[in-house]
Amino acid sequence: MQVSTNTIPVPPKDYGGTQRDVYYLTEELVRRGHEVILFAKEGSTAQATQTFEYPSNNPKEQLDFIIKNMPEDVDFIHDHYGIVAQANPPIPTIRNSHSKGVSGVQLPVYVSRMILRKYGKRKGFYVYNGIRVEDYVFQKNKSKYLLFLGRLIEQKGVHLAIEIAKKTGKELIIAGPLNDRKYFNAKIKPHLNKRIRYVGSVGGRKKQELLAGASCVLFTSTWDEPFGLVLIEALASGTPVLGFRKGAIPEVLKGLPQLICDNTRDMIAKVKNAKRFPSPHRCRRYVRKRFSDVVMTDQFLKLYEKIIKGNKYKLIKNSKWNKRKARIVKQNEEMKEW
Repeated sequence: MQVSTNTIPVPPKDYGGTQRDVYYLTEELVRRGHEVILFAKEGSTAQATQTFEYPSNNPKEQLDFIIKNMPEDVDFIHDHYGIVAQANPPIPTIRNSHSKGVSGVQLPVYVSRMILRKYGKRKGFYVYNGIRVEDYVFQKNKSKYLLFLGRLIEQKGVHLAIEIAKKTGKELIIAGPLNDRKYFNAKIKPHLNKRIRYVGSVGGRKKQELLAGASCVLFTSTWDEPFGLVLIEALASGTPVLGFRKGAIPEVLKGLPQLICDNTRDMIAKVKNAKRFPSPHRCRRYVRKRFSDVVMTDQFLKLYEKIIKGNKYKLIKNSKWNKRKARIVKQNEEMKEW
């Protein structure tokens, strides 16, 4: 059973890394013959065996909804949200964190070794994100523009991408949701012109074309990125992506060390020396081998089996799940008496 959030449908139309992971994992599990029950936001279209859409934004009501509708034969719960894992149901359950550390759950799973070590305090597991490589347009011949793709907030370093474009004389396209208007007005808007353009939030075919056509993607994030989905999306499109030695970026780009940068000056130098970039075909092969939806699903199936066979999940008699379920059963019985 897969439990998504109630913020973005599965799959997302534009931005939504967590929901995209849920989508790829759900569809790959079903393709392999597994039955998958999905709880997700209204409008979700993943090809699960059965999908239940949350009727409320209230987490307590959502948990009750899951308890009422979950089939009796579910043998494993993969919670990407948190409300189920925190309730400790009598079924092996993992809590997949797509950002920083989590507390109050038995078996946390992170998206990188760095997050497990730094924020998870080495308690739990990690499985890298995966994408369906075939969903990404591959283009061998590139245009001359640089691309920044991500949320427009200071931690993502959009202003650094602008600096790099100016100092290399390259055209820059900026794409992504505008999440910080003050930052945009101060650090981005004054620099926009014919060569440095903001095209808004993109998804679907437009996003594919931008990724595939770029000469290079600039991943200028300055904080501890838990994973960095844009890194593998760019590579799957056959496009090199430069990132700083921060967070999980060195893990994701481990096999392509020439793309890891120590600072802005280093990134500028590498943009100028594009001949040293890996070829488009090598970029795409790299993702298929390490970060595809097939590889991610393989890793999760191994983890499910490890948890079940190793009895790593403890049953808690007076858990929140059991208490809420008992109350629901009692309410149903009282309704029948009426």
